[in-house]
Amino acid sequence: MTKPRKPLTHYRALSLVADHLGWDRCAAISDLSESMLRKMGDPETGREIKLRDAMRLEAVYRQDGGEGSPFFDCFAARLGVDTASTDAGFCVIKASSKVAKEAGEAVAAALDAAGRGDHASKAAALKEAEEGLAAMVALVRSLRVEAAAP
Repeated sequence: MTKPRKPLTHYRALSLVADHLGWDRCAAISDLSESMLRKMGDPETGREIKLRDAMRLEAVYRQDGGEGSPFFDCFAARLGVDTASTDAGFCVIKASSKVAKEAGEAVAAALDAAGRGDHASKAAALKEAEEGLAAMVALVRSLRVEAAAP
């Protein structure tokens, strides 16, 4: 079962990148064993990925068509940096459609969990809600860019 990872953490960023690229490919890119890399993506271990490895993974993730910048967003959030101006290409329409999709999936998963009540459905609902939250953060950044434009 997938462990829940809070949005805008390096654990979540690594999970998103690995979901896109595959753990084996991420291990090769970072020159770490897959086992070690998975431990760095597990919030219960307390291990953290090195900045050098995060930058390498993010670069390949983006080149491979990955959406957004999971590690950059994580580090910017930790530093309290407004990244709206660096994400100007992520327009309001695209961000809005992503929020609609993710929020719809979150509501569907929450209703399913409320009906079923089992741990797996609750974990799935939490994951979907976190993805909806991350999409909403991207929309807020896009709206800030639009609001600041002349």
